[in-house]
Amino acid sequence: MKKYLLIIFVFIAYLAFGQIRSDSLEYVLTESAFNRLNSRFDKQLNTYSLNTFLFVQQKFENVFFTLGEQYNSTLIKSTDRSQRDEQRFSLTAGYEFTPNFNIGFGAHNNIYSNNRRIEINEASNSDITILPQYKPHPKIIITPFFGYSNNRQIGENDYGYLYGSEGLINNLDISDFIIYSEIKFKNEDVFPRSNKNRYANFLLTNNFSPDVNNVINIVYQLNRKDFYYQADSLTSKYYDITNNIQSRNETNYVLQDRLQYNEFLGIFYLDLLGKVGWRKIDRDTRYKNFENISTAIFDTRIEELKFEFESIASYNSESFSGALRFILSERDEKNIAKDISEVSDVFYEQRNDQEKRKNNNSVRASLSLSGLYKITKNDILTFSLFQNKLKYDTPSAENFDDRDELLSIAGIRYTRVFSPFFESFITAEGTFNHTVYVFAEKSSNNNLNRTIRLTAGGIYRGKNISSLNLFEVSANYTVYDFEDLNPNYKSFSFRQYTATDSTTIKLTKKLNLNLYGYIKLSEQGDFKWSAFTIRPTRYLKEIFAEPKLSVRYNDIILASGVRFFSLLTFNYKKTEKILDTEYVSSGPVAEIIVSARNNLLVKLYGWYEFIRLTGNNKKEQTNFSLQVFWNF
Repeated sequence: MKKYLLIIFVFIAYLAFGQIRSDSLEYVLTESAFNRLNSRFDKQLNTYSLNTFLFVQQKFENVFFTLGEQYNSTLIKSTDRSQRDEQRFSLTAGYEFTPNFNIGFGAHNNIYSNNRRIEINEASNSDITILPQYKPHPKIIITPFFGYSNNRQIGENDYGYLYGSEGLINNLDISDFIIYSEIKFKNEDVFPRSNKNRYANFLLTNNFSPDVNNVINIVYQLNRKDFYYQADSLTSKYYDITNNIQSRNETNYVLQDRLQYNEFLGIFYLDLLGKVGWRKIDRDTRYKNFENISTAIFDTRIEELKFEFESIASYNSESFSGALRFILSERDEKNIAKDISEVSDVFYEQRNDQEKRKNNNSVRASLSLSGLYKITKNDILTFSLFQNKLKYDTPSAENFDDRDELLSIAGIRYTRVFSPFFESFITAEGTFNHTVYVFAEKSSNNNLNRTIRLTAGGIYRGKNISSLNLFEVSANYTVYDFEDLNPNYKSFSFRQYTATDSTTIKLTKKLNLNLYGYIKLSEQGDFKWSAFTIRPTRYLKEIFAEPKLSVRYNDIILASGVRFFSLLTFNYKKTEKILDTEYVSSGPVAEIIVSARNNLLVKLYGWYEFIRLTGNNKKEQTNFSLQVFWNF
């Protein structure tokens, strides 16, 4: 016991002032259950997108390597061609001298590119590192690292050293406690910039008994990034620079305690959570122009304090199961301007007043109840209730965003099982959302939104036929409190009817007929709640149908059919509907699905469109999607 505590103490003392990005550890190597490749390519209308993820980990006797690649690309062909690319690559390889010690090297490359004219539309960083890894205990890993980095932003190339350490305590069991911890320290000194990460996550689980456990979580995170941005002409001339540098320092502290009772009062499950979080964001500009002073010269800080309490009580029996959940949270945000001794206090007070206007405090409380009651073996009733209240305050007398928001949602569903082959259901749901601004300056935004949705349907599962049918009507009514005083706000309604059918007919052992389609009829209009009258302004008619024949041969499914889509929009002239826009598309559709040994799935889906647009304009285009999921 003393030995374990000593190891933990030395470990934390060694890394306690270190840091990492909070998403995951970059350099600590842990064994993965399987390798995987996920890739998806979509082409629809004028948008092309590719998302690929690859993870490979292999070990050959004492030699090991880990390869990771994530690439996302989006291309939109329009009047202004838009393209965005993101790539993350990592490679780690090494040699294991003993079960507790190995040495390897790592290479990382991250690229972000965007052809839009934004401040940081192109950035990349590459590094190579040496990675010794030591296991003082089977559950404890320490990985220091040292390397060289190249960091590029908007044409600026910076080089420098990369160094730090990572550590992992992976569910170490000591007496009645289970300890999990991630700690990371990382510095990237790429002159004239400096990037830093500090991250520590400590999770302590204590099982008092088989029915009671307590989980304490402590998180510390510091993330500093230096960014280039184009300097203004005066600053550029004074300091002889092209780009200025802004530092963004974000610090987070989180303390969380969760207490769980499996047999509270003998019949309930109880989960209690308390959480305190504090965050600080500092923005600092490297080069300041003191010749043309204005309020923009001052840097800023944001301080945020958040409290949260959550409780869940649930009950389960043969005929009834339900859960009651309560959440109470409060967040306080302060915006502060940083004083500069060389600048007059008059400018500082002006900027500080501007920042103070952003200060805000919010309190949110929510209560939800859900349940399932088995009236009989074949009759099931489910229900849900949700109530949420938000109170948003701004201390500044010049900020009028103070408001109260009330949201209520209620739903109920009745399901009747007529036989092992057929069941039907009916669902009703209502929403009430009221937003009230406290001050007259914003009170024209006060509104009340009500929605009602009724759904009925049935599911049939036969030997050769399976079918799902849904019929839904919904209505959305939004009313502004003071629309008579402000012509820019008008109460409106949106009503919709939807019918959906999804049916599969088994023609032979390997041949199926798949039918899917829906129709949506929608109406928008001006609404007067006091008289509950509607003046229709717009009507939409949407139809979709896709019948396909599919054949299965071992692990391969081939399908082909026809795809039809129609969207017609109408305006109203009094009560008469006048066609406004037309989009009608039809054409062949094909699909190939390959599924092998539960670890490989390849899906290719595509269709060719013959499109007719408003004014009898015509065009043709191809759309398809390719997905690959492979665990190996």
